Amino acid sequence: MKPTITKEQAEELEAMRNSFPAGDKHILMASCDEVLGGKLAQLDLLTLATALVNGYEVEATPEGRVREYYAELQEKERAAQSRGVTFSLECEREGVINTLNLLGIKIEGVNAR
Repeated sequence: MKPTITKEQAEELEAMRNSFPAGDKHILMASCDEVLGGKLAQLDLLTLATALVNGYEVEATPEGRVREYYAELQEKERAAQSRGVTFSLECEREGVINTLNLLGIKIEGVNAR
């Protein structure tokens, strides 16, 4: 089973893997010795070991979740066009855009081009 880690933890992990000649072994040793710094220090040893052995999933950011939701709405709208059900989906997409604009948030592919 793959653990879920943050984007920052994934970036640090990959940077460390590229920095250490023995890679994963040194990362685990640093964690055991409690000298692992940064965001990786927040991971417990078993989660870190599992991520190194099995790989990991990167936790979706709020922006990523909105982008994914918006893309799903677009796809549903395309599929529904032939059935004449697009109005509510179009309104829902507009609601997402209006909410983001009111909050002053710009997300590429949603309300930023």
